[in-house]
Amino acid sequence: MPESVVIVDSNSRIVDANTATTHLSGLSREKLLSMDVGEFSRHMEGEPQTNLVRFQKPIVARALSGEPVGEERRAIRDPKTGNPMEVLVTANPIRDEQNHIIGALLIARDVTELKNLQQRLADLDRHQAIGQVAAGIAHDFNNTLQTISQAVAVLEMTPTRTAEERKVFLDMIQNAVRRGAEVISRIRDYLRSGTSAIGEVDVCALLNDSIELTRPMWQAAGVTVHRDLKRTRLIRGNSADLRRVFTNLIINSLQAMPKGGHITFGCEDDDRAVHAWVRDTGLGIAPEVRRRIFDPYFTTKAGGTGLGLSGAQKILLELGGNITFQSEQGKGTQFDLYFPKKDT
Repeated sequence: MPESVVIVDSNSRIVDANTATTHLSGLSREKLLSMDVGEFSRHMEGEPQTNLVRFQKPIVARALSGEPVGEERRAIRDPKTGNPMEVLVTANPIRDEQNHIIGALLIARDVTELKNLQQRLADLDRHQAIGQVAAGIAHDFNNTLQTISQAVAVLEMTPTRTAEERKVFLDMIQNAVRRGAEVISRIRDYLRSGTSAIGEVDVCALLNDSIELTRPMWQAAGVTVHRDLKRTRLIRGNSADLRRVFTNLIINSLQAMPKGGHITFGCEDDDRAVHAWVRDTGLGIAPEVRRRIFDPYFTTKAGGTGLGLSGAQKILLELGGNITFQSEQGKGTQFDLYFPKKDT
């Protein structure tokens, strides 16, 4: 088998391993058979912060307790080059004729190249969204500069205006500068990396930021916006990640309304979660594709990567939340996002 296969006994000692495991580990079969799983893991230098899931026992311990483990990612090191690798590990208990657990079978598949491809596609998806947002922001920023330019021109042509009259135009310039600074601040926040920086997050404030970030896009598309944003408790999350989730949902809604329409944004406290939603009056999602919209790489858009919604679901699930949707063809779609409260 091309995959690494290891068999352990009930004491977690390795009793058999195939050739692929010797190649993966750089160890002889004899050396492997003298080790337990803990020693083998330390040899492969897995990264604890990446490999440990809170409140979960190690993979082998779970398999030896009777729990099948399906395709969990683990970070290891290539013993020949020292380069990081990623493997998918599957583990199942081995039972005797009396159904007693006597060991476990582990299979590890190298998915390093697949991970790198996924990352490139994710970057492409993000860059496409950035391009769409940037096009709208360029138009918005041009309007800001035009306001400043016109106010300055009026002041130059009429230098004898009173201080009170001049103040009106100076206020226009000041407001335009403030608006321009806000635009730059939002795009900077959007571009900021979202890796691992978890902190307290105001979901409604982030949703409102995303609405403002995409304002040039929905205004140009003839889409009206209604906000039902109630004050909510803080959650634990990453601001940049969640801002991208909301922005992608807004872009999806706009693409579903090529002739204009209406988007409603909401945020409120449920009993156990903070609930946010994005509802449009677009084309809706066809019944035959609804069960697949969260599948990685599945897309109905020309040039799409199929990573927007799957990425959003991954982010929500990692926070202990969830994302669901309801849709009716010809009438629109609503996406509901649920976030566990910080104090739960």
